[in-house]
Amino acid sequence: MTLQDIINWFSTNPKLILIYFTVVIVLSLLGLVLVNQRNFRPPLNYMYGALVYAATIPGLLALIIILYSFFFLKMNLLEMDVLTYYVPVACMFLSLFIIHKTVPMSRIPGFDKLSGVFVIVGITFVITYILQRMFFGVFFVGRIQYLLLFFVAILIILRIAWKKIVK
Repeated sequence: MTLQDIINWFSTNPKLILIYFTVVIVLSLLGLVLVNQRNFRPPLNYMYGALVYAATIPGLLALIIILYSFFFLKMNLLEMDVLTYYVPVACMFLSLFIIHKTVPMSRIPGFDKLSGVFVIVGITFVITYILQRMFFGVFFVGRIQYLLLFFVAILIILRIAWKKIVK
């Protein structure tokens, strides 16, 4: 099974995507009504942490796939499936906006780690794209495995460097 098979499976089963992201947004809206600064204590803050991760992990993966398809594969963004590619990203931004209106993101446990992941993945993507366009482009033509391996190696190096910078 390839990644394209998984994407195709989600494209043929749009109800799963709609149900998942509807639940995430409804829980965010429910929190907007029921949660305030005074009652934001455990276990409610951990539920919010899980909700943030439930919205951002699929959204970040979809955003990476969109950027990869646009920059590396030169796909037309208008021809991509809306539910599979764009709904996770839109739900991520909408959920984070609603959650931020409820409580500050700094009070949600684990959000600092998630924002670090955003930064590291973004930097890794830019470095991989620049290197692929330069000399290394010769090695990656037709070999997505090498590009993904290179991406993971840069991600690990940046993670180690990030830990040293933060300390």
